[in-house]
Amino acid sequence: MSKQDIILLITEGEKLDINILKKVKDLFFKNKNVKIFPVCLDIYNLYQKMTRNDDFGTEFMDTLIAIKEICKEQENSNSPELLLLQRNEISEMFLFFDYDGHSSLAKKYPNCINEMLTLFSDETGNGKLYINYPMVESYKHLIQNKIEVVDIFPKEHYKTFVAKKENCIKKAEQLTKLSKKDWLELFLPHLKSTNDLFYQEFKLPSHYSETQVMSQSNIYIKQKEKHIEPNQQIMVLSSFSWFLLEYLGKNLFNDWQAIDNREKQ
Repeated sequence: MSKQDIILLITEGEKLDINILKKVKDLFFKNKNVKIFPVCLDIYNLYQKMTRNDDFGTEFMDTLIAIKEICKEQENSNSPELLLLQRNEISEMFLFFDYDGHSSLAKKYPNCINEMLTLFSDETGNGKLYINYPMVESYKHLIQNKIEVVDIFPKEHYKTFVAKKENCIKKAEQLTKLSKKDWLELFLPHLKSTNDLFYQEFKLPSHYSETQVMSQSNIYIKQKEKHIEPNQQIMVLSSFSWFLLEYLGKNLFNDWQAIDNREKQ
């Protein structure tokens, strides 16, 4: 990767999503040229806008052009810098969005998540999509010794629910104070939850190779099979844990394993 190559991160929101990724960038990607921009749309609205284009899903589709057009419509304050980017400057592109099953457009586009995950599965091509379940705030959800499951159509909004003392890891709200070790400790239960989703055991996979089947598409399939379709629920899962694991690979997995072993002592 040359100095000019850019890792482009596209987020749903312009506040918390950006702040988390900026911190992750500072701690895990110090020597990489990372740029972060929000589109200020949920995934269903993004899908609606993208499918208006005849190139959607074809070999002629250009994700960067599509994102630029959407940001122009949104009058995004970061658009000027984004609009200057050229496709040949970008080596990898990642997109971070929420499941948001309660969205008014979710029923209108029931195949949205599946189609988007299929289309956006390669960071060097169309881009790679990561999904937070149910929302970006899941990173601070208190998960202890077992998976956490929430209703897709809750009586209380998830943001309000996860902000409560009994449901929240309070130190996670102080993003600027979190160290690399803090982030790894926060994300460890999310990796254990994913293992439970696939193998019915709330634990870190024994070997890095076991994580290779846990793609974003397969995670969504398992969520549908076990929680969404039978119970109208979703297992809490932060996509940022999987972004880091898939990008940084076995060495980072070994760090998680070391933390997990210490916690067991």
